[in-house]
Amino acid sequence: MVDNKCLFCKIVAGEEPCEKVLETDEFLVIKNKYPKSPKHVLVLDKKHREKKDTISGSFSKSPDNYWDKMFEAIFGTITKLGLDKTGYKLVNNGAGYNHFEHEHFHILGGSKEEPGGST
Repeated sequence: MVDNKCLFCKIVAGEEPCEKVLETDEFLVIKNKYPKSPKHVLVLDKKHREKKDTISGSFSKSPDNYWDKMFEAIFGTITKLGLDKTGYKLVNNGAGYNHFEHEHFHILGGSKEEPGGST
């Protein structure tokens, strides 16, 4: 499913520029355009899924667990960025705090000495 008005769907479709960090069949990890820490990336579902759908799991009846795949992409990114050794924050905003309804996670990291460092 794609939402033509959704910025993240446009990024996944290649219609908007991004700096890719990691890509799997189901997820795209990009550098945040407006980082809040020295290392700040977004883990995007390649399909437009809203929070209400991912929480209920109503979009999938397959034996492959959505959250297992999401966290494989998340922890693969954490390792690739070396944050498994230096520390990180993993953020998933809930209703009322999302600027985008497209399901996504933030991974933030960086040294305490760097401005905006989150570890």
